[in-house]
Amino acid sequence: NVVNEAKHFAVIAPNMAKQIVALQAALEDLAKKFPGAFTTYKMACRESHQKTKADTSGTAKAVIDSLKQLTDDDFTYDDIEMIRDEQGAIDFGVPEEALNGHAFHRYTLTSADGTTQFALEHNVAGRT
Repeated sequence: NVVNEAKHFAVIAPNMAKQIVALQAALEDLAKKFPGAFTTYKMACRESHQKTKADTSGTAKAVIDSLKQLTDDDFTYDDIEMIRDEQGAIDFGVPEEALNGHAFHRYTLTSADGTTQFALEHNVAGRT
């Protein structure tokens, strides 16, 4: 309400990096223009952050909100695979030097018969 009442433009997003904001806006547009385009596809999400991050990635939640409009999968935030241990992060592709500060995300949409998969990744190694 504060933003609306002030009559100023503002971007409110879980991640304010302009590239992530642009990606989220593009996914929202895709979901509006092509709802159900991935009907029958199963969604999955893996995300890794430093071990001190206790909660689920807000960026992952926002991306999933758009992807859910493309599929009829009953995927929920509880289905997000959160990686918070160092070995799991390394196995997921996080460089050792970035273990104390990183944000790696991978989303997949897989056809019911498993023959087709679409994947989206965005990864930040370190604190930028």
